[in-house]
Parts: sequence; structure tokens; C-alpha cells
Amino acid sequence: MKVNRWTIGRRAVQLAVLTLLASPAFGWTLFEGTLDAASLGGILLSDPLATLQVLLLTGSLATPLLIGCLTVLALYGLLGGRVFCGWVCPVGFLTDLVEPLARRLRRPVWALRWKLVVLVVMLGLTLLLGLPAFETLSPIGIGVRALTFGAGGGLVLLILILLVELLLVRRAWCRSLCPLGGLYSLLGRLSPVRVCYHADRCTHCGACSRVCFVEEVLEPCLERGLGQVRDGDCSRCGACVGVCPVQALDFTVCQPFTTRRIS
Repeated sequence: MKVNRWTIGRRAVQLAVLTLLASPAFGWTLFEGTLDAASLGGILLSDPLATLQVLLLTGSLATPLLIGCLTVLALYGLLGGRVFCGWVCPVGFLTDLVEPLARRLRRPVWALRWKLVVLVVMLGLTLLLGLPAFETLSPIGIGVRALTFGAGGGLVLLILILLVELLLVRRAWCRSLCPLGGLYSLLGRLSPVRVCYHADRCTHCGACSRVCFVEEVLEPCLERGLGQVRDGDCSRCGACVGVCPVQALDFTVCQPFTTRRIS
């Protein structure tokens, strides 16, 4: 069986992120804070939706929070918004682990994508109630609460997400419901980093679709011959690139807002 180097690399990054999150408990100071707002080697980072929530609740933003938000937006705007989902998110890491079993159990997937609807509702509730409603469904908040408070609401919600994906609907959270994934899918449409499709090499064996967590993002390429994956839900996980036996898929860098490759 061919070893997918992209999957190995992604697992290494995910484990490194979990190590960073746990590092303050061991007295390490390279990473301080959470994925909501943190300092990594002195570089300020803050979750864009958590930042927006603070703005809605207080009407103002501290300069470090704004700088951290802009840094994160620039990073994921460059690499592809849902790179966060595929390479960084702790909830995404756990749903990755149950995905193979859910596939063997032939669990269906939801065609509808409600992430942006959930996002708008959560931000609306934040305004109406004056409470941080987004944190309830933030994958960062869920993961941090589960790690920090143990058998509390965060852990219960995390277990519920995994059970739904394993027993009822495959990838329901990441594909259809996660509000942060909704925001990052918009950024993903702007990213110059994309999966490139070479129709002249493709044998239509279906290997790429079988490993893709959101296989519909590949359909315009496989069915209509589109040269690049443009769907914002592509997480740039590299699974399709690594599994293709004829190198019909690879990563490319395009000029901003075009499909023209940078040579």
C-alpha cells in the first residue's frame, strides 16, 4: 500500500499543534494562550471570528487582538482558508480519526452546506443576547474546553460530534455545520495555492474521490475538466495529491484572483 506523504505530514503538524496547546502546562513559553488568542514566539495570533465577537460585544478592539486577527487572515488567505481545518483544528483532527470507520460503515454525507447560516445565526445571537454565542460552536472553544475542564460541556459536545459522524452522517460537522469553517471557506476562494488537475494524465480510477473528505470539490475537475480546484471547502490536505497513481493532481500557485500559474 502506497504511503501518502501528505497525510503523514499533516498528522505531524496536527500533533505539533496539540503539543503547543498543552505546552504551557509544562512551563514552556514558546506558545502562550489558546487558538482563540495566542502568542507564538512573540507573533500575535487571534481567531477572526472570536475577534469579531469581541467587537460586537464591546464595540472596540485592543490593538494586539486586531494585529493577531489580521495576521491569521493574511496567513490563511494566502495558504487557503480551510488549511486550518485540515492541518490545525483539534476537532478536525479527531473527526479525521473516525472517518475511516464511518466510511466502512457506509454512513451518508450531507449535500447541504449550512456553515455560513450557522455563522450568521451565532453572530446574531451574540448581538441580541450580549453573550459570546459563537464560542458555543467554535471548534477552538470546544477543543479548549474539553482539554481544560475535562468532563464538561466542551467534552460532551465533542463526543456528540464524533458519535453523529460515526453513527449517522459522515463529516457532518466539518462539511455542513462548523461556523469557523464557513468563514475559512470564503478565504479559500481567494487563495493562490490550489490543487491543479492534469486531465491528460487522469485515468479516472476514482482514488482521489475516495480519500477526499469533501469529494464534491473535485467534481468540476473530474467531470468537466476544470484545471484547478476552486471550491473554498478544499482544505489543501494533500490526500488526493498523494494517492493519485499517475500524478494527475498536484499543488500549484496562481497569480492572485486568476487561474494563471506562477512559473
